[in-house]
Amino acid sequence: MNSTEDTVTKEEIAYTAIFGTIVYIGGFIGNFLSLTIFIRADIRHVSTGLLFLFLTISNSFHLLTLTIEFIEVSYNVRLLKFAVIRCRFLYWFQNIFRALSSYIACTISFDRMFRAMYPVRAKQVCTCRTVWRIVCIYLLIFTISLTFYLLPYIQEDENEICKITSHPIYNRFMNTIWPPIRTVLVCIFPASIMIVTNIFLWRRIHESKRRVIPFSSTSHHSPSTDRMLIFITISNVSAFVITQIPFHIYATIVHYKPSIDDIRTPMLLWSSLYFGIGFYIYCLTSRYFRSKFMLTVHFCLKKENQIRIHQQTISQHVYSNNRNLSKNITFVH
Repeated sequence: MNSTEDTVTKEEIAYTAIFGTIVYIGGFIGNFLSLTIFIRADIRHVSTGLLFLFLTISNSFHLLTLTIEFIEVSYNVRLLKFAVIRCRFLYWFQNIFRALSSYIACTISFDRMFRAMYPVRAKQVCTCRTVWRIVCIYLLIFTISLTFYLLPYIQEDENEICKITSHPIYNRFMNTIWPPIRTVLVCIFPASIMIVTNIFLWRRIHESKRRVIPFSSTSHHSPSTDRMLIFITISNVSAFVITQIPFHIYATIVHYKPSIDDIRTPMLLWSSLYFGIGFYIYCLTSRYFRSKFMLTVHFCLKKENQIRIHQQTISQHVYSNNRNLSKNITFVH
């Protein structure tokens, strides 16, 4: 019986490792491809597009911290040697970028709703300068407010596992007080705003269709770009709600019900999907996003071909000059 249980456990670990590897590698590839789209001038010069660019960057950093933890748990490979970095700084960065991604996603939904509801005022409010300020404020607030992860009460035990020490106040705060607060502040509150703003946005789109007036955004930006940003905003909210709410609820309950601690890794992988699945969802929900991606691929291939032709031309030119030079030398002799 013990042998069977050990075999099942090994199989579960193997399945988790394979699925996790696909999730994280696919996530990094997807985020890189998303960056190639959102970095385009016609998209990042729209406030929503710039927010999506920041969201992709934040998701990538958070995915990196999750990957380091995943490799250590699944493959028993320790990438970070120092306990202070592994047990404190890693979780500090992880929570900073998780919170940052949540509130950037929330701001994206609010930005699209404000553009739809108040198109005239949005020209002054929904600007790239405002986006830079908001994201910097978010980053500053989360960096400072989450510094309690750096306190010297999280250390390695004899098995090199990061655990909270027996400090009673810190232990109670991290295990009892902080989890529900994090669930509300980092998940429930942003998700509620996203859902409400998207309901208003969806109603606004339908009202525009009933009036037989093309739904337009605020300004000189391409209507196709604006429609694309609306669709990927709605899809981003759906992905956030589906992946983040279950994980945060679990992270809160597990401290009161330790018997469900065994499913932490699957729940963490499910939550991790959000931080790397954006590109694939955007491609599925927006034809214009797909066309932008194909245009980017075509541009890269064309650029590479031009470089190759240029190098061949230079090589032929050098070869021709060397040949002429050798002929001149032979003639002189």
